Amino acid sequence: MFVKNICWGLLCLSLIVLLAACGSEAATRSSSSSYIASNSLSHSGPRPSLTPTSIPIPSIPSHLVTRVRTSKPHISISSTATPTPTPTSTPTQQPVSNCVTFSNDTTLVPAKNGTLAAPYGPAPVSAEAQQLSQQLFQLINHDRAACGLSPFAWNATLTDGALLHSWNMYHCGFSHTCPDGSTPYQRIANEGFAGDSDCGENIAMAGPYPTAWAGVYSVQESMAHESLGGWHRIHLFSTTLHQIGIGVYVAPDGGIWFTEDMVS
Repeated sequence: MFVKNICWGLLCLSLIVLLAACGSEAATRSSSSSYIASNSLSHSGPRPSLTPTSIPIPSIPSHLVTRVRTSKPHISISSTATPTPTPTSTPTQQPVSNCVTFSNDTTLVPAKNGTLAAPYGPAPVSAEAQQLSQQLFQLINHDRAACGLSPFAWNATLTDGALLHSWNMYHCGFSHTCPDGSTPYQRIANEGFAGDSDCGENIAMAGPYPTAWAGVYSVQESMAHESLGGWHRIHLFSTTLHQIGIGVYVAPDGGIWFTEDMVS
């Protein structure tokens, strides 16, 4: 009986210890749960919005705003129409610089044979050559007028001799003494001007040019604008030469040969 009571006592004591242990574990779990919940709550609150807030755009400084183009640029459009070509027959007249007048002192001597040398036959006459001669005549007098000089007078006899010499040069070469060695003074005197006290001659060859007049004009103006001591210029702006004859020959190859003979 005594033993039976001891067993029952031990059983009750075990139950008390077991219940105490369970209570302690439950208390520990309860305390831990409270800590975890408290820790989570300390970071709790409303969830952040997923819609981003607007970011303010900074204003542009005024010194930069003034550089912003607010209107379309104006575009100037040039015409694409074909321009009217400038006629080559009327080149721009260049003023003669340093106008100086000259006086010649040349004695005319008749040619040896007393006749005009024409070994290549008579010079051909064309409307184009005659027109070029007249244009050249006007250009020369225009340059003289620009220097305050009286115009040259046209002389048909001198023109015939000048044309023959241009024709001869086309065959025998560029020279004052072509074709037989006679000087300009001898040729001009032999044309009927032996009594004149003064004479002069300019010869030129140009081309080929786009137009015959372009070639004549270019060469003529180079003579008018040469240095003051040039004989071409001396003849063109002489105060003692008053008559002129001009002969132009336009060769089949486009070359232009011309002679200017002048007397007092």
